[in-house]
Amino acid sequence: MSGMERYDLVTHHELSEITGGPTLSVAHLERAQLEIDRAGKRFRILILTNPDNPTGGVYSHQQLVRFTDWCVDQGIHLVVNEIYGLSLIDTQHPVIREDYTEDVVFSSFANIMQAKQSDLLHLWYAFSKDLGISGLRVGLVYSQNESFIKAYGNVNLSHTASNYTQWVLQLLLSDTDFMSSYVANNRARLTESYAIVIRHLKELGIPYVPARGSLFTWLDLSELLPEDSSAAEHDLWLNLYHSAGVLLTPGEGFGHSKKGLFRLVYPCVTKHDLETAMDRFSGFVVRKRQSAS
Repeated sequence: MSGMERYDLVTHHELSEITGGPTLSVAHLERAQLEIDRAGKRFRILILTNPDNPTGGVYSHQQLVRFTDWCVDQGIHLVVNEIYGLSLIDTQHPVIREDYTEDVVFSSFANIMQAKQSDLLHLWYAFSKDLGISGLRVGLVYSQNESFIKAYGNVNLSHTASNYTQWVLQLLLSDTDFMSSYVANNRARLTESYAIVIRHLKELGIPYVPARGSLFTWLDLSELLPEDSSAAEHDLWLNLYHSAGVLLTPGEGFGHSKKGLFRLVYPCVTKHDLETAMDRFSGFVVRKRQSAS
């Protein structure tokens, strides 16, 4: 969009600050708005991903309501991205259940939109993550804003997916028995893979954010950095890949303030391969610690 600029709102520095979930608050939004106003610009859109990328945290229903009311009062569009909405973790799994002190349940923003009936609220979703079909490039947007819907139709965005792709998805989503079974099995397998990662991180004593959803673990390897710099983070990222064959996503790509944070994507391989990767990761961490002592 012409003239649109991104504003990265950082709510924390240490992972320990968000172990209970996202800490974004109305106070954060107000401070961001003040800074944007002082720069002679305008706060137009707030975009949230729920469950969050990269932390895997989930915004509670109460948080979303507060953000909704604030945005509506300020005339700001609120877009909630629920691309990981069906990829949820079973927090009662024995390996991870002690990580959760509060019962936060994912609730779709569509429920709030239905209650508020505002032109400023929008929901975005895609099938690529939850269904593992990113190659089909199919998503959807839900909005009650007639002007937006008309503009969306004018650029023909709803027909960029092929007729064949739309037909296949129609058949798939209409099979409610299969979809219910798929979502349950996906959650169980996702949780098992997540538990493998967390078991290794616990054994190593590496800080991480307890995830409630998404496909990621957000972890802190800053202890392995020889210096607090982007260059050191980049070198650690490449060193891990070349020596152990494990490829993470550096935190710098997420605009984070602390160096040494990484995103680990775990559901893209079998549990056997994930165990192998985590064993390699563990060996790398142990060797780095020994060389530094």
